Amino acid sequence: MITTVSFDLDDTLWNPRPALIAADKAQWQALSEIHPQLTEHFSQDRIFRCRKKVLEHAPSIIGDVTALRLEVMIQLLTALGINAEQAASSTATAFAAFMARRNDVILFSDAIEVLKQLCETYRLVAITNGNANVFKTELGVFFELAIRADEVGIAKPDRGIFDLTWERLGCAATEVIHVGDSVESDVQGALNAGVTPVWYNPNGEPNLLDVNEISSLTELPALLKNIRD
Repeated sequence: MITTVSFDLDDTLWNPRPALIAADKAQWQALSEIHPQLTEHFSQDRIFRCRKKVLEHAPSIIGDVTALRLEVMIQLLTALGINAEQAASSTATAFAAFMARRNDVILFSDAIEVLKQLCETYRLVAITNGNANVFKTELGVFFELAIRADEVGIAKPDRGIFDLTWERLGCAATEVIHVGDSVESDVQGALNAGVTPVWYNPNGEPNLLDVNEISSLTELPALLKNIRD
């Protein structure tokens, strides 16, 4: 019996891009205010090269968007002559500026109504590789639990992040449906964890894994009822 629905967040329940753009701008503005003499060095090209270097040395960090963002700032500052202690302090301040805007996401128009309907029947949980805090958005009231990859050190599609979620909820994987837009992270991740996936596929891409899919969140309640029955 299906008792629980887990959701991805970015690009499944909301559009994260405007928030990410504003948050990124706030982050670099904060760094520029702390180190005005270095502002001209915070170019997109330099940031990209620093990010590439970080990933070359620690490829596994790509699953932790927070750690990656922090490390890029620290590496950039130290490369420009800032000592490690000051770089860490400046990075923390800049990241706080980033997070202050990160949750200003644009909800998909049907998200509130669908979650309001689902929470009457199912336990709802969020599992995300992003660093937005669902409880600081309008959707937070519908969720019992949120698991973020940057907080637990495991990212989708690793089944560990799913197993940890069910452990904290006290339910079995067979009781859960996972909904998300990413074939690799959400669909394959759910399959890895023995969970039934529902692919959120608004663009009508080919369903190569032949799993349940929806093109709109409004289709989800009826689909879940069919699966449940």
